[in-house]
Amino acid sequence: MIACGGRRHLPRWPALLLLSLCAASPAFADEDGDQCRPREQVVTQADGSRLRLAVRCDATGADGTVSPVRYEVAIAAAGGSRFQPALMLGTDAMEEPLRDVDLVDIDQDGFFEVEARGMCGAGPNCLGDLYRQDPATGKLFHFFSGGYADLRVVDDHLIESGRASCCAWEHHAWPLGGPPRLRDYDNMALMITIGADIASEDEDAPARCTFRRGNGDNWQVVAPPNAAWLALCEVYGDGYHLVTPEEARADAATAQEP
Repeated sequence: MIACGGRRHLPRWPALLLLSLCAASPAFADEDGDQCRPREQVVTQADGSRLRLAVRCDATGADGTVSPVRYEVAIAAAGGSRFQPALMLGTDAMEEPLRDVDLVDIDQDGFFEVEARGMCGAGPNCLGDLYRQDPATGKLFHFFSGGYADLRVVDDHLIESGRASCCAWEHHAWPLGGPPRLRDYDNMALMITIGADIASEDEDAPARCTFRRGNGDNWQVVAPPNAAWLALCEVYGDGYHLVTPEEARADAATAQEP
């Protein structure tokens, strides 16, 4: 994939998450089996500017196949009629083709992001990138890159959600504000894991929900920032057990006993 004329940054994901992305997805195809179908999507934003996504198909090959697919994003200023190129996404010989690109208002603020989805695994996780408009310059920048099943916004944080193993789920969180830089696994603000209580002998033990914040090379168990975040614990229902910092410290002390 080519983004803004350069090589795409490939993020570093947790090993368990990568296991769910081991199988490559097929090339982009619509419901009728065509390799590419040209289309345009235009949205009007909160300030009156417009964002346009155009899917372009270059016909090549004697067999009539259509390849490659190019996704071109352009911006028109409020009151203006001329669209200026802002972003081009596509494929090259070194990387997998994108499955699709769409304009989405991820945080419902009236300004749209560009979401590109790529390779999928056997489970629900697929590679994805989000491009966001810098309010200071009006230009699109590479805001997020990861592997996920769902993206949402909670408490002004982008939440990436995906399966981490057969019996566990992970949420990764980044604040929406801040400088125009890439959010990925290396700089996430919070990690929330929900999984089976493997230390319990009770087959019906509730799933454990743990909030962790990065501290250098370590992750420390913390309390949820507020009650709105507790909805992320309900992956397997509302009968979960929230791990507290005090409980985590007690478990660590017990594990170190001879």
